[in-house]
Amino acid sequence: MFLTLGIAMGSYWAYYTLGWGGWWFWDPVENASFMPWLAATALLHSALVMEKRDALKVWTILLAILAFSLSLIGTFLVRSGVLTSVHAFATDPTRGVFILAILLLFIGGSLALFALRAPLLKQGGLFAPISREGALVLNNLFLVSACATVFVGTLYPLALEALTGEKISVGAPFFNATFAPLFVPLLIAMPFGPLLAWKRGDLLGVAQRLVGAAGIAVIAVAVIFAMEGGGPLLVPFAIGLAFYVMAGALTEIVERTGLLRVPFETAFARARGLPRSAWGATFAHFGLGITLLGIIGETQWSLERIAELKPGQSMSIRRYDLHFDGVTTRQGPNYRELAAHFTVRRHGDFVGVMEPAKRSFPSRGTATTETALMTRGFSQLYLSLGDPNPDGSLAVRLYYKPLVLLIWFGAVVMVIGGALSLSDRRLRVGAPKPARSKAALSPAE
Repeated sequence: MFLTLGIAMGSYWAYYTLGWGGWWFWDPVENASFMPWLAATALLHSALVMEKRDALKVWTILLAILAFSLSLIGTFLVRSGVLTSVHAFATDPTRGVFILAILLLFIGGSLALFALRAPLLKQGGLFAPISREGALVLNNLFLVSACATVFVGTLYPLALEALTGEKISVGAPFFNATFAPLFVPLLIAMPFGPLLAWKRGDLLGVAQRLVGAAGIAVIAVAVIFAMEGGGPLLVPFAIGLAFYVMAGALTEIVERTGLLRVPFETAFARARGLPRSAWGATFAHFGLGITLLGIIGETQWSLERIAELKPGQSMSIRRYDLHFDGVTTRQGPNYRELAAHFTVRRHGDFVGVMEPAKRSFPSRGTATTETALMTRGFSQLYLSLGDPNPDGSLAVRLYYKPLVLLIWFGAVVMVIGGALSLSDRRLRVGAPKPARSKAALSPAE
């Protein structure tokens, strides 16, 4: 929960503070936080199998070691000075050596203990490939493979430079080409898992129950095709996938409550009786669909305008007109600020005012960009300033970001899902254990 929220907050910080208009750059330090998230997500799903079926013990323990090890690797990358990044906080080699020693001790020690003790664990319950356990194993394979691609892309340039002195850059094209093909099948399979039975499931029966979710996805694809009238062909299908994930997350609740089959009062009573872990899983999966929808909208439909404006001139984007009124200089407690005033209108009607700024800090000799944001539903106008030109004009970068706020709203919904799961009765201290069978309670003869 905290890692999800922390990554979302860091993403919004990069989006708002750096002034470059992006929310994710596949920066090595961003990847350092994302890798333990992927491993921990796989761990949570694997722990379900161990809890319910007493299976995957060895794999679950290994995932726990990997998740914590990746957290230590992230600490090393950020604090050792081995990386040059806006997210890196230190350049002290002594501290880096100390963290590396801790990393080797904990990771090496835990893996050594695992190698010694793992063979002693007993085999858990068996299950068919088509079952909820099988779906969770598939989930683990995709998540761990995606984590491995991020790990290789992040650390390979560092290893190559350390061994050969050659410097290379692994950027977004590599990660997009390797990560997306692994995550798309995972998203397609995700709604199947909660609907499959433990030990042995009916894949055809689950597919029939997901017809409604697939129908919603098809409608979304058709609507986007009609609205776009062209453009990239993959965008409507990606939007349909996001709606499929969200509708699939709700399908489990609909099935368990009997909604649309029984009176609403009965369905509502059943919904109140569902364990909070079921609601938590629904919220988490639904939140992932919301985030996916925001990512697609921002990456595929975002518009950008770059111009050099003088006071009195205007620029337009997506039927919004921004009039440059002028600049003012303000003195802050420890900085000097150059602020620009823009009046925003749409179809001639006044919408609001945006004031981006550039701040310079004389004591540190640095400058920062203060971005101006205007929220319109889940979309935003994003305005940042460049440097002033000798002719009195000012470089301006304007973006229209459709659905961008859904990226972070979905993360909040995922955190709410985690909180609901964490509050489940079976996880409370002192919660009564399930009653044993009568045969177990009868005295031995």
